Amino acid sequence: MNNFQHRFLVLLLACVGLSVFAYKVWFLGFPLLPGQTSAFWKVEAHVDFEAQSGPAKIRLQTLDRVPGFVVTDEHYIGGRFGLHTVTRSGNAEAVWSRRKASGKQDIFYYATLRPERNWSWTPSSEPPRLFDPGFSPAELTAADALLSKAGMESADLETFVPLLMKALLHPGSDPNATYLLRDAHSRLEAVNMAVRVLSLAGIPAQSVHGIDLVTTSAAEVRHWLEIHDGTQWRMFDVARDRFATPRDFVPWWRGDAPLLAASGVKNPEVRLSVVKDTMAAMGDVSERLSATGSPLLEYSLLGLPVRAQAMYHMLLLIPVGALLLVFLRNVVGFSTFGTFMPVLIALSFRETELVWGLTLFSLVIILGLAVRLYLEHLKLLLVPRLASVLIVVVLLMAGISIVSYKLGMPRGISVTLFPMVILSMTIERISVIWDELGPWNAIRQALGTMGVAVLTYVVMINDLVGHLVFVFPELFLVLLALTLLLGRYTGYRLMDLVRFRAFLDR
Repeated sequence: MNNFQHRFLVLLLACVGLSVFAYKVWFLGFPLLPGQTSAFWKVEAHVDFEAQSGPAKIRLQTLDRVPGFVVTDEHYIGGRFGLHTVTRSGNAEAVWSRRKASGKQDIFYYATLRPERNWSWTPSSEPPRLFDPGFSPAELTAADALLSKAGMESADLETFVPLLMKALLHPGSDPNATYLLRDAHSRLEAVNMAVRVLSLAGIPAQSVHGIDLVTTSAAEVRHWLEIHDGTQWRMFDVARDRFATPRDFVPWWRGDAPLLAASGVKNPEVRLSVVKDTMAAMGDVSERLSATGSPLLEYSLLGLPVRAQAMYHMLLLIPVGALLLVFLRNVVGFSTFGTFMPVLIALSFRETELVWGLTLFSLVIILGLAVRLYLEHLKLLLVPRLASVLIVVVLLMAGISIVSYKLGMPRGISVTLFPMVILSMTIERISVIWDELGPWNAIRQALGTMGVAVLTYVVMINDLVGHLVFVFPELFLVLLALTLLLGRYTGYRLMDLVRFRAFLDR
């Protein structure tokens, strides 16, 4: 592979890995830190009424398409009432009904609102349209007069709409508004009348009703007007009488329908409650992706059984240790036994903990090396000699476990977690180097192996590292790119610079 191909491959792997990583963090909200929490809101609508010993029907607007939020965990609790859900004029409705009901009844609707990443108010995507307001001749005259007065006293849309809303919200001050709202009994009806009057004036508008996201047991329905100014939809806060961008506001439904409509019952009433809660950010992401049916969750490690996930939590650390090993060997200049032996030893340290791991590993190596040096005098062939070392290692592990347990140190039993084949090969390698290069070189490589194993262990037990490699496995493409990059490194090793310092000084 020439240099161009090598650099192109490194760059491609790094770009793909980092791009997927950035997408998951910034657009899907995957947590960067372990233990990170996310806020969400639980919403409850409690409907109570008195049934009249006859057919009863309850219609309640529910949360369905809420821009910027994912609605999960919806529950419709209506006791013996039948339930079906419908969509009318773009709004989701739950309809509870019963052929014959009597006495006081309670119905509940629960939902969880999970904000999407970087949530902010999303303007309506509906195209502007005008509709026939359906005024009678007398109402048409009153509406025209109202529009004329507001038009004369205003200069633009910013001043026209507040004047119109002021007249409709306080109809006693204007006889035309009083006539238009002669049968109105709520602010909702005044807002809906404003939509009809604006449509008569050629201004597309629609009413938006929702709640503020604050913890309360008596959430108040707030009304906004969504008005198209010819280029975009703009929001008008009816309560504050001004144009503004909603903050912490969730639109529940749009249009002139009421929140609750009931027939065959007396004194129907609905109370809304909102509670803010938190949960692990990773769980929140899983819930949101599951609710939206995203294949990213199904075809990821998070979609595996819990047991398999636990296994991958450990296995995914091995490439991290391998990259660290490559850096320490090729750039720093550590000498180790074997290529991946320090990584496997570090994995064992994860189970035994560092101090006990170092103690038990050193003890087995020292005792095994003593036996191995004795076997050298017997002039055995290679395979029988390795088998003998393996048997000795197993006996040493069993002996250490029994003795430590009897001495009241059950931690010593964890010596069984060391890979016995790795121990046997380590003993064999130390022995060979001892014979060929001398004791000092053997001890130096043994210390180098232990040092690299300890550094690898420190990295592998880091919660942040474990979290990143499991939640963002695409980062392994970046690890692969770095490994390929180090694979072409031919410069000085740091330890060589120290070693040949006198030569460089000349």
